[in-house]
Amino acid sequence: MKKILLLTDFSEAAHKALQYARSFFSDTVADFHLLCAYPVEPDGFYSPKHVAETVHAAFVSQLRDVVKELHQQTNVDWHTFRSSAKPGKLIDIVREALDEEAYDLVVIGGKKDGTNELFGNSATQLIRQLNINVLVVPVDTDSKPIRSVVLAVDFANLKSCKLLCPVKEIVSLKGATLTLLTIDTPQKKSIRVEQEVRIRQFLAPIEPTVAHLQSPDARKGIDDYLAGHPVDLLITIPKHKGLADILTGNSVTRSLAYMPPVPMLTLYDDGSSDKPRLIEDLSNLDYAL
Repeated sequence: MKKILLLTDFSEAAHKALQYARSFFSDTVADFHLLCAYPVEPDGFYSPKHVAETVHAAFVSQLRDVVKELHQQTNVDWHTFRSSAKPGKLIDIVREALDEEAYDLVVIGGKKDGTNELFGNSATQLIRQLNINVLVVPVDTDSKPIRSVVLAVDFANLKSCKLLCPVKEIVSLKGATLTLLTIDTPQKKSIRVEQEVRIRQFLAPIEPTVAHLQSPDARKGIDDYLAGHPVDLLITIPKHKGLADILTGNSVTRSLAYMPPVPMLTLYDDGSSDKPRLIEDLSNLDYAL
């Protein structure tokens, strides 16, 4: 069973994310936990305790109505829904939830709720600070079958193929096509043949298509590809999370997550490395990522 932590503030973006998540896991046993993090502002007339209790009751009531409606709408018996509301900052509340329970994925609606790309928004903050996979759903996304999946990462620096387990699972379950998108930028490290083979062996029996583009920077290359090809899901592995990377604009995933052009899944990299596999025959490998 998949355990999905779905963040909501009752906005249109949150509603779209909920509908998309239900469609995404329509063929999977899943437990959806709707979590609402809300601020409590002081009131000059009522006591802080009264304000806190009143606000909490209001959010809990809204969540119960949403869950009740979901139970009435669903026509499958392998989806369960529950909810909770807690006061505080979103990142703190989500961390508490992840400490209390193991989840497979955090889902958030993508909307421009930050000052600008440099300062980021809720989605960029979660991706940068959480040790879990995050799915960002654009507010204009329509729920539809996943037919085309694009994996855009720096394959030369991929230390652990185990990070690609969710990719294999999604592509296999959805019967989708998989494209390995690699962007050649100035001074980019070239991928070695052993790494190419290792990635393909891990993804087998899936046979991905390779898209090889040249561009002055990775973000422009990805945008150019998305502009010319139908893509249902973009998958990335964030690498540049430090403050210096943010200030210098090196974090490609951050810029994409701020206003994602398509639904985007970011895979958490814990920095581990798997052992290279022995290859006996390289004679038929004349392709490159």
